[in-house]
Amino acid sequence: MLKVYVFWGLFGLVLVGIGVTLILRRMRGQNGQPEAVESSAAAAPSESPAASPPPAAYDPNATRIHFRTSPVGRASPLLKREETTLPPTGSARLVCVGGTRKGNSFSVTAAGIKVGRDPQNDIVISDPRVSYHHAWIGIIDHKAVLRDLGSTNGTFLNAQMDALVSEVVLSPDDTIFFGGHGGEQFRFVVD
Repeated sequence: MLKVYVFWGLFGLVLVGIGVTLILRRMRGQNGQPEAVESSAAAAPSESPAASPPPAAYDPNATRIHFRTSPVGRASPLLKREETTLPPTGSARLVCVGGTRKGNSFSVTAAGIKVGRDPQNDIVISDPRVSYHHAWIGIIDHKAVLRDLGSTNGTFLNAQMDALVSEVVLSPDDTIFFGGHGGEQFRFVVD
């Protein structure tokens, strides 16, 4: 019975803490610290630009998080490119051209290869921007296909960082980025 009283007492304290925090935020908003930016016409002429906080510095190596605003199957400009059929005697492979696995090569087969942080994947990338089950690359109807498996930070092709790839047919010399710039980069090669 004592455990129940302790639980509900702690729960009550948490609720009181949340309430106090909300009240303090509302009071700060009414005492000259606006919660939203107002139009420039309403600003007082005596305000100096030094009073506003400086803008955050741009970090080109920062993780970019993309939120899917539409279904994963949305058409992207990458899907409108010409599809390349693999030669019947050639072999397809991924060559790591940037990152910790630089120089390593991975054969692409009909069964496909899985890419992600999970140790069970065929290509394991320890970058935190890469999901545990990030992408799959395989051969379907004599074409090399790259599929994003619903990753958090996305899969990108040929440095087009504004176009998420959900599924695309690869062409020779395409460069694949898993999770964004600055990590492992792979080039699709056909021999």
